[in-house]
Amino acid sequence: MKPSQEHYDVAKALSAALDPLIDVCLAIGITSPEFETLLRVAFVQRAFAKLPRHVNTGRGPSDSRVSLAAGVHRSEVSKIRAAGGTSSAKGTMQTKERLYSKSARVLTGWTTDSRFTTSGGRPLDLPMERNKQHKSFEDLVDKYAPGNHPGSVLKELRRRGNVELVEPDIIRFKTLSTRTRGATETNVAQAARRMKRLGETLCQNILDTQQSRLYAETKTIRLTAQELTLARPVLEQRANTFLKAIDSEFRARSTPGVREKTKKMGVSVFSWDEE
Repeated sequence: MKPSQEHYDVAKALSAALDPLIDVCLAIGITSPEFETLLRVAFVQRAFAKLPRHVNTGRGPSDSRVSLAAGVHRSEVSKIRAAGGTSSAKGTMQTKERLYSKSARVLTGWTTDSRFTTSGGRPLDLPMERNKQHKSFEDLVDKYAPGNHPGSVLKELRRRGNVELVEPDIIRFKTLSTRTRGATETNVAQAARRMKRLGETLCQNILDTQQSRLYAETKTIRLTAQELTLARPVLEQRANTFLKAIDSEFRARSTPGVREKTKKMGVSVFSWDEE
């Protein structure tokens, strides 16, 4: 198999793991170009952490080495390193939001353009269709997202909670931020840490079979919606009992005051649903 074909096949297989991340991005309005910016920075950072150190000096990999491994230009690698990692992506993400997020451009124009604001600077309530007496939502979209159907833009902004209909044909601005439905920075960070642990366990088991970690799951069980509702509290109760026993047993085994190098470990239990 040619390397290019193998790379595609493996990357395609990996893409399924991105689904929950994409779901969060869609929920809060992060576009593909914005997320790709952060992915590139994360790729470079991870390369610095995982590539072998110099055999004689023990120094970490050079910018050139990381550039070759990550496929990112050396000047950009140096820029990412100098800026301290993910913080270097902030400006680029904001630029790409302005360039590629049509929804963001519409909202920004609605809040800053005097043609679409009151004398006090508040966004005007806009009728959907263009008319001679008032500026309309169609005018706003034509100005800041030309080529896009106003109805489609409206549906996206309503989905994200940025606007509301106060009358069948009157659109009111609500907020620049997107309704998160629980996708706060704290909640997402916690979920990401757990996904990282699970992902590292699964990938460890295919990259280094000699140092495999525990992963076990049941075979697929088919349940009706009612049966699933009844099963969930039972699963939670049994999982908590199991985890408390594991935690108690291994803490009792640990030796207090030991100065040897230690590593953190833990056990997780989770359930999954599929249609």
